[in-house]
Amino acid sequence: MERLDLLDKKIMYELDLNARASASQIARKIRSSKETINFRINRLIKEEYIKGFYTVFNTSKLGMYYYKTFLKFNRATPEIEEKIIEFIKNYNRCAYLGSCEGYYNVIFLIMVENARQFKEFLTEFKEKFGDYILEKEIHVVLSTHRLNQKFLYAGATSKHYFYQDKIEAYPLDNLDIKIMKLLSTNARMGLVKIGEELNVDSKVVKYRMRNLEKEGVIISYTTAPNFSKLGLEFIQLNFSVIDLKKIPSIIEFFDKTNKCLFALELLGKYDLTIEIHVENDKIFRQIMEKFKERFVNEYISYDVFNIYKEHVVVWLPLEKD
Repeated sequence: MERLDLLDKKIMYELDLNARASASQIARKIRSSKETINFRINRLIKEEYIKGFYTVFNTSKLGMYYYKTFLKFNRATPEIEEKIIEFIKNYNRCAYLGSCEGYYNVIFLIMVENARQFKEFLTEFKEKFGDYILEKEIHVVLSTHRLNQKFLYAGATSKHYFYQDKIEAYPLDNLDIKIMKLLSTNARMGLVKIGEELNVDSKVVKYRMRNLEKEGVIISYTTAPNFSKLGLEFIQLNFSVIDLKKIPSIIEFFDKTNKCLFALELLGKYDLTIEIHVENDKIFRQIMEKFKERFVNEYISYDVFNIYKEHVVVWLPLEKD
């Protein structure tokens, strides 16, 4: 496929709003045929414009929260860097890991139930790689804002999912966990297929999923676009702001650019992370010029990181019996 046409873009937009939407449902919304939608979805996957479908969970409902860490390497050879990445990547509580250009070399998220779990990870990491780390910055993620994808097609629907507020302990059983594990990496998996995988009736799967949605454990079902394939640069902005009450206004500003997908409120060196996806540096500079004009008295500084490779994305660290 040389490039995406308008129908492809509309399909990707609808799948981001609800990755579990059937071809028939999408066809009715964008006035196409079920057969065409099925063909286009399969082609988008085959051509790797869509890397997969994942489920967004409110981890605070599960009694967990994120630590976000930035690492700057010190005299690390490519072989050492690869070992560092593999160590973090293989840690069973790693939710995100990306390599970046900028002041830091690596950014990652660890999901834990308490600070001691994170300390245990850091202790082992430091024993193995402490000599190769010049600097690290650790943040607690206070809240996550997941905005819908509008960088290809800005439809009329606008969704803003907010999660990780109050830490709770929703009572999951082993079946819930197994269902969530499957959905975490394949949000589009059918009820019958899930039932076959877990040896339970599909009606039970449907009931459990509806409960998890109702209780706010499952936030949404969405897509993982291939940004490089789409010709988009992945830029992460990390802000230190003067007045924390201005953070919602900053998030709203970037949302309206139709380039923003995630925003994270942090406790640490930075107060806010904004993730945007732009076609080129010119567009990025135009956005930042408008930002500075509006918020010149609201922020202290910001750092720019170009995420050039994602090693781990949206992994749910829940163990099965």
